[in-house]
Amino acid sequence: MALPGWRLCAFLLAACATQATITKYELEPYDSSPSPSAVILSGCARFTVLTPHVIRMEFSTSRSFENRPTLAVVNRRLPVPTYTTNENASALVIETSALKLTYTKGQAFHATTLQVESTNTSSAFTAWQYGMTSETDPGNLLGTFRTLDGQNALSLNCSVNRGSRRPPAHCVFGLVSRSGWGLVVDSGVPVLDEDDFWADENGDMLRNSNDEDLYIFAHGHDYAGALRDYTLVGGRIPVVPRYASGVWFTRWFNFGAGEVKDVVEEYERTGIPLDVFVFDMNWHTKQQWTGYSWDRNVLPYPEDILTWLRQEKGLRVAANLHDAQGIREWEDKYIPMCQALNIDPKSTKGINFTLVNRNYTRALEDIVLQPIEKQGMDFWWIDWQQGETQGGTGQGSRNGTMNPTIWLDKMRVTDSIRRCKTYGSCTNRRGMVLARFGGLGNHRYQVGFSGDVANVNWENLAYQPYFTSTASNVGYGFWSHDIVGSGSDPELYTRWIQWASYSPIMRSHDRGLSAGSCTKWPDQSPPDKGCAVVRPYNLPLRHLQAVRTALRSRAKLTPYLYTLSREAFDTGLSPIRPMYYYWPEETMAYSSDQYGNFPQFLLGNDLMIRPVVRPANASSQGSFLAENTKTWIPPGEWVMLSTGRVFKGPKVDTRSYDLEDIPVFARAGSVIIERKIENKNKNAGLTGLARRPLTDLVIRIVPGSKREGSSRVYEDDGETYDYLNNKFAWTTVEYSRSEIGMKISIETKGSYDGLPQYRSISVRVEGIPPVERATINGVQLTRSRFGGPSTYSYDGSDMSSLVESDDIPSSTVSTFELTFAFPLKSPYSLSGLKGLISKARRVKAALDEYRVTPGSHRVEVSYLSKLAGAGEALSYLASTGAPGLKSFRALAANLTTYLKESIKQVSALRNKTQDGRVNYGLALLRSGL
Repeated sequence: MALPGWRLCAFLLAACATQATITKYELEPYDSSPSPSAVILSGCARFTVLTPHVIRMEFSTSRSFENRPTLAVVNRRLPVPTYTTNENASALVIETSALKLTYTKGQAFHATTLQVESTNTSSAFTAWQYGMTSETDPGNLLGTFRTLDGQNALSLNCSVNRGSRRPPAHCVFGLVSRSGWGLVVDSGVPVLDEDDFWADENGDMLRNSNDEDLYIFAHGHDYAGALRDYTLVGGRIPVVPRYASGVWFTRWFNFGAGEVKDVVEEYERTGIPLDVFVFDMNWHTKQQWTGYSWDRNVLPYPEDILTWLRQEKGLRVAANLHDAQGIREWEDKYIPMCQALNIDPKSTKGINFTLVNRNYTRALEDIVLQPIEKQGMDFWWIDWQQGETQGGTGQGSRNGTMNPTIWLDKMRVTDSIRRCKTYGSCTNRRGMVLARFGGLGNHRYQVGFSGDVANVNWENLAYQPYFTSTASNVGYGFWSHDIVGSGSDPELYTRWIQWASYSPIMRSHDRGLSAGSCTKWPDQSPPDKGCAVVRPYNLPLRHLQAVRTALRSRAKLTPYLYTLSREAFDTGLSPIRPMYYYWPEETMAYSSDQYGNFPQFLLGNDLMIRPVVRPANASSQGSFLAENTKTWIPPGEWVMLSTGRVFKGPKVDTRSYDLEDIPVFARAGSVIIERKIENKNKNAGLTGLARRPLTDLVIRIVPGSKREGSSRVYEDDGETYDYLNNKFAWTTVEYSRSEIGMKISIETKGSYDGLPQYRSISVRVEGIPPVERATINGVQLTRSRFGGPSTYSYDGSDMSSLVESDDIPSSTVSTFELTFAFPLKSPYSLSGLKGLISKARRVKAALDEYRVTPGSHRVEVSYLSKLAGAGEALSYLASTGAPGLKSFRALAANLTTYLKESIKQVSALRNKTQDGRVNYGLALLRSGL
């Protein structure tokens, strides 16, 4: 019996479609040709069932359907999901476990001829019909656009921002929607040939041959599922190098080698971590914005400073490029470029920038840039000037999809793979860029550079968490923002650093504001007045302490951040996640907006970050208290890490936050895996720390009502593509607790070159009483007042028990067993106490400076001093064993009383000082109630 026409053509796919290609230089060899059994043909229409929730819908009057990859979609050869087809004379029906598509045969796509409806009555997705677009969908959760250059808190709705003074390029809607569906329109876009290039020999764009090319993503409110499915077809998000999780420095300044060293050594002197040093355009010759040759006036021996940065200090290095003006006659590699392109160097003064000439692009990368990379340049910062149509791009592609931004990103991320496959120059080093967003598909080429915002102000700070988390809706979740120097507002700078310390990329930069007419002579420091110099170490003491704490917290958190990079590779979920990913049915989960309302997000699964993005209220009289700060506490139990206070949601919490405070909440019961950053010399070892193997793990357990929990941390060599060949390790932590103790198991599985054979492990359990006995693998440890290898101790200021191992073989399962000194009836019996101690210390310090602290002039009980010193007292009492435990319990029980009495005593000081410190102290203490 003859096969139906659609199935016959499915088996003879080559006759019905353009020639498919397997991507040659991408992270993986993606196959753009669908499995024949996933394809249903009906005249001029073709449908491909990619997943139960994703169907490709093509219409081609020539019946030459497109199989080549596009920038947005590179992989269509997926495991074929179960589906059925039913066909009669007029209609074709395709049904999966989630969707039913109905097409009127022989007709062009129209609202009446093409519909998709849900087969799941509980799904938020109900129905879609042709003509419905993300642009007209009021429920679309938006995506991102190319850059924030010259923008101020612009709407992410592409329909709205199109009418702005400076409409952003490459604005894309989200793949997720409260309506339950997203649509990718891939019609009229460039396709890639068998050499991963997008233009023919004449420089003409290779165009998608379909008249219509649509992908429906109908996942309801399973937003994570939509993003996972997109990375199945759109390609994976790469694991960025581990050092990218650290702290970056950039400044547009004419640095010589000595000045470079000065910057690095100032970071070291003040105990601030540093992992990446980025040269702005000062590194190259200055005839114009474009430059590809070292400026030998300021850096006569570039190999020397690169060696010092990379080998002596363990940093990684990048440099700025503006490609728009091509290769001019003064460039070091002008003659070799001319020779490679068969150009007489005497016939012209330069080679014009082009991205549609395959030979030019490859020669630029391999003749001009590769020698600098061999000197020690790790990656490139692709800056602007090349517009959106230069270099032969902008050839009438839909929505500007043929643009220089995405192609430069693609070239430089994939260079090392291409060179290896083309001529055996295999470094195996991961590609990464710092660059703007070029449209859907740019998630394969990380990380993002958001450009120069119009103004450095609180409104733009408040916008950035929303902007960054929303970009996760298209998989572009590694935005890096210019964290501009303090200028005349160190409070704004401090809050910007704090937000950035929990963002995907923490990069300081002056955006050109650190020199010029803003400079005062002689220099006024600290702080610099007017110029926004990136000097986190050159601030008023209070701000310096807050900035240093934030950046050191990031250094500790790099294992967690790097694990999120691996999760992005595996799942399509970016590190920063909007609240609605987890609570799609909660209205408040959608409250974050461009105006800075509820600027909170999930950092991974277990941390919720709520940056402070408003200045201290005028009523707080310069105290740096951001009052009336609202946070939506989602369902469940959450512990604020800085205070230990437990919150139960859903509810809106309103409170004040001091300059040092960063509202970071952990899920109760979670395990946060960090690294130790301290050693005998407290400031040593922070430079280049992020890229080093995890030789010292810190397991931070935040108990909750549930009596067990787990987490895991990812490791690989941090810089090569070996992770694609299963060279990596996962370390899993599991714990269970009872009223009298806790058991923690730690196991590492997998291997890679450089996996530490031994490492120390510290287990810190928050909010529990002191430990009476502790063992590791059955060996009893020693009680200690101050901690150390093979000891257990108590940190009263943190209200946590700490158990520390000596070096342990990574290949063994490590079991920690803790016995509490007294029963833990509730995991929240010590809730909020460390916050009371911390606040009291700050209030006491403010009053000490004015010599008005209660008890400083007469014999009286100073409850404030008692509360401020309670951390050390609790640590000491816990170290004395049984004799001190009764006093420990009594002191812990009295801390709330001390707080109330402290408020009374400080209130009595109102007439003794008029500079605001008493009001500050009262507001801060009252926030602890």
